[in-house]
Amino acid sequence: MTRSLNGQVLFAFALLALNTIYASQIFQMERPFASGEPGPAFLPMLLCGFVYIAMIRILLTEWRAEPAARPAVMQSDVIPKLQLVGPVGAIALIALFIIGFFYAGYVVAASLYTFTIAFFFNHEQNADWKRALVLGVVTSVVITSFGWLFFVKLFDLYLPMWEF
Repeated sequence: MTRSLNGQVLFAFALLALNTIYASQIFQMERPFASGEPGPAFLPMLLCGFVYIAMIRILLTEWRAEPAARPAVMQSDVIPKLQLVGPVGAIALIALFIIGFFYAGYVVAASLYTFTIAFFFNHEQNADWKRALVLGVVTSVVITSFGWLFFVKLFDLYLPMWEF
């Protein structure tokens, strides 16, 4: 097993640290199914479990890969310096989503966040901004609608809405 400390491994360790901090907050919530319903800690527990599994998969994949199999630097013909712009942009968008969620509500924040992420990755993949725009809108509507239905209708959990 070849072990190297590359960007993916560092990302996995950062995920581990941030997810552990997030998971520590779950213990302050009511336990899921304590009252017969999923409760507010159910989805964060699922999310944390998923992130731990993803982090382990990233580490195993990177440590098992042959050095020649890994690209030296993420390349893009469409977005120069993708290896820097991509992660920094994603982190900035997550921060804006959190701020927007608080001030503008779920629908506005989730719609803008998912549209921007989908647009960015679709544009980077095929260099067609019109197609990326359409796919961004469709992705945004589907994910925002699914999220709202999942929380509000399935689990009866309140999501903040923009108050005019």
